[in-house]
Amino acid sequence: MNANTGRAVLVTGASRGLGAAIALEAARLGARVVLAARSEAGLKAQAQAIQAEGGQAVVVAGDVAQEEDCRRMVEAAVEHFGRLDALVNNGGIIEPISKVAEVDIAAWQRNLAVNVLGPLMLSQLCLPYLRASRGCIVNISSGSTTRAMPGWTAYSSSKAAINQLSRSLAAEEPQVTVLAVRPGIVDTAMQEEIRKTGRPAMAEEDYGRLLGMYQQGKLLPPELPGRAIACMALHAPREWSGEFISWDEERVQDLVRQCTQDQQV
Repeated sequence: MNANTGRAVLVTGASRGLGAAIALEAARLGARVVLAARSEAGLKAQAQAIQAEGGQAVVVAGDVAQEEDCRRMVEAAVEHFGRLDALVNNGGIIEPISKVAEVDIAAWQRNLAVNVLGPLMLSQLCLPYLRASRGCIVNISSGSTTRAMPGWTAYSSSKAAINQLSRSLAAEEPQVTVLAVRPGIVDTAMQEEIRKTGRPAMAEEDYGRLLGMYQQGKLLPPELPGRAIACMALHAPREWSGEFISWDEERVQDLVRQCTQDQQV
């Protein structure tokens, strides 16, 4: 584990998958981490993994769709670490996977509450601290925002909103770097949910492509985009603010290589 940098990072959806990988990689880069998600058991396991490598991690179980829970997450960072340098809005859901003509509106409302209002509330609560530290907000987006995905209308719409939220917030907050990041197709519980429930509403081509990637072992391991996202949260250049960035772009990989070199010094 790298020597402590004094920086503090809040990562949502950190109990498993991509969020857990982002948190672990941020700790390896020397950051102190607040792990947030609904599953307290999963969070504690991830905190132990970080602490086993000499890092510092605090657990806050809560729902990002609830303002009071969001407030507790931010307060934990300030109470335990005295500052906040980055927020990674990773927590999200894909449900409902359904066609618009058949979808349950309450399920849509839940999707927007988690995927859009959660990041909005957390960003608002974090801004005073991120202005002070000239920190960063990373909003996890999706490649599905760039094309129509039958059955994914709720998810794709929420992530398109996240892209615009990121652009607008970047314009409003010149002291904070704000990014929307496409993490690629990652081997997570979300992909498992797609395989389990997605077929009836999805286009057969889309469903078959994702199923085939899983069967052929081509889904990304979370630690690959997780490393890149952690590097961006801690070290993204200010001029990137407002952009929709893919984790595997060459400029991002250059940043990862620089982070790795600095870590080894």
